[in-house]
Amino acid sequence: MFVSRARAASGARAALAGGVRLAITSDIHIDLNGEPVLDALCARVRAVAPDVLIVAGDIATGAATFLSTLLALKACAPELLVVAGNHDVWTSPAARSQGIDSWTWLDKLLPALCTEAGARLLDAAPVVLGNVGFAGSLGWYDLTLREHLLDVPSDAYTRGTFAGVMWNDFRFAFFDDGAGKALPCAAVADILRARLGDHLASLSCKRVVVATHTLAFERQVFRKERDAWRFVNAFMGSLKLGELIAADRRVELAIAGHTHIASDFRMGRLRALVSPLGYRKEWRAPDVAGAVEKALAVVDL
Repeated sequence: MFVSRARAASGARAALAGGVRLAITSDIHIDLNGEPVLDALCARVRAVAPDVLIVAGDIATGAATFLSTLLALKACAPELLVVAGNHDVWTSPAARSQGIDSWTWLDKLLPALCTEAGARLLDAAPVVLGNVGFAGSLGWYDLTLREHLLDVPSDAYTRGTFAGVMWNDFRFAFFDDGAGKALPCAAVADILRARLGDHLASLSCKRVVVATHTLAFERQVFRKERDAWRFVNAFMGSLKLGELIAADRRVELAIAGHTHIASDFRMGRLRALVSPLGYRKEWRAPDVAGAVEKALAVVDL
């Protein structure tokens, strides 16, 4: 049955005036996982019928796939809220020679793509739906999650390589400092955390949901004994970001992604949730539909 956009929007506002059903996922990587995964995700979203779909970053690398993914997802839910992931702001030397760095992706290209798709990029501005405020950020890493007992050369964290691995953001993410050099990761984390703080301060709602791509809490970090794994945990997020979120007593749900490892726990009033899809090789499900079902969390506020 055909339902006009105006009627659908009216129905969504009525639903949001009462309870709010959220469908939540992250790290869908459609450029790598392919169209069948997007089709399965859209089918699952329609089945759970959320008022708001939130994707906490790593949607797709590249403008065309990012846009087509958002268009498909927006057709499945009245409201689509997203935050940028690290893959979403990747650039290349050729693009950088044309002035397109990760700031360009975050502050210009992604907002424009979201607007075209009818989605809302929380990195750009907070959103109020019904009586709930939504704020979000890519976030970044400031090495507060690194393992201090790991014996690492002093320059390994600035080069992003150790124990035979290289963190790909050092290849593909480039936040220009204004003079053609890369900003240190901690400086990027500080800037993005300050932006999120401003967005939270601008919300007058008594109930708030925060979505970040990078992790904000120690309990979200999966520790292994392998040195390479212990090293890359430094690039999972920022404890300072978690301190900002936890200090706002209106926040009742904090969503993150990035790690590809699900977690769900409470810190007093605050629920911290990671519900990622991740790469095919990481799925613990018999098929695409099963992987998508596990990756899409439903929260009724």
